[in-house]
Amino acid sequence: MNQRIIISTTNFIDGMEIEKYYDLISTNVVLGTNVFSDIGASFSDFFGGSSEIYQNKLERIYKVALDKLRQKAKNLNANGIIGVNIDFDEVSGGGKSMFMISVSGMAVRLKSLDKPNQSDEGKKTSVTPEELENVISRLKIITKIKSKIPLQDEDWEFLLENTIEEILPELLDDYLFAFKDFPNPTTDIQRRLRKFFPLFLKQLDFEIVSKMLYEKIQVNNLIIITLLKESESFNPELTLTVIKSDNIHQGISSLVAHKRYYSVEDLKYMNSIVEYLKRIPKTGKIEVVKGILVSKEKFICENNHSNDIDAEFCTNCGKNIQGLTKNEINILKDFELKIQGLAMLLN
Repeated sequence: MNQRIIISTTNFIDGMEIEKYYDLISTNVVLGTNVFSDIGASFSDFFGGSSEIYQNKLERIYKVALDKLRQKAKNLNANGIIGVNIDFDEVSGGGKSMFMISVSGMAVRLKSLDKPNQSDEGKKTSVTPEELENVISRLKIITKIKSKIPLQDEDWEFLLENTIEEILPELLDDYLFAFKDFPNPTTDIQRRLRKFFPLFLKQLDFEIVSKMLYEKIQVNNLIIITLLKESESFNPELTLTVIKSDNIHQGISSLVAHKRYYSVEDLKYMNSIVEYLKRIPKTGKIEVVKGILVSKEKFICENNHSNDIDAEFCTNCGKNIQGLTKNEINILKDFELKIQGLAMLLN
């Protein structure tokens, strides 16, 4: 399932041809620490045993930064990153310090120039204790989730640094169940889910996340739309499918979300959404209502409420002649501005 992303600090990779250049991608990772408590006040400690703590922290954020860069490349459908540049820094203040690493590179599509025998390529002949502990932690978390045991902060922090795609369906179901009655967190379990789950979604492959969220859009529209926004998983093609399946209001509600990266193809689907919504049939009508002395034209909404002919929205249910609310009309206006902005940037 996971696409291998080749990373190189050079502008070429032996045995590979660059088919397409996508975009310059970058990421920054910050890990908070207190240098004086973790390493010790003595400068000599940097060259003693305590320096291992310092080194471990640097190695940890190095790995996290590269994983995040790989994920951004996957979101662009790239399979390689060239010209990778890595910068470490330490930001201090108030007696505390933070390690920061900045990584950037060009996301590309690579094509192999030849196809050598790869039967033994990539096979591990040895593992480090750290790799083993990582796998053990993954297995523990998977067991917790399948056993419906709530994850703790340390579990979620591990997931943010070591993504496990196969647990997404269970976690999403747990999230929807936790907020099925009320969208705001009130328990510790709900607060952890609310804090960490959207961040977890952003670490996963866009296509997988968006597909799974849209499949649940009718289960709890409010919660799913919130997750679409927070994980930037808006998918124009899937939104159009939702709207065309007569779930117009749910489709419109998804227009407030962003996508992690927009393409020319996305722009086409977004224009199709607007054109389709302009042609949706009217659910209300203009009708002549007979009075005692005179007959008057009235706007009758889809719920059969009678309004003055000049009323754009029903005074009872708030819907216009197409069955849309004022909020939905405003969402559409903002969406059209988004399309205009994308057209300027992509054309």
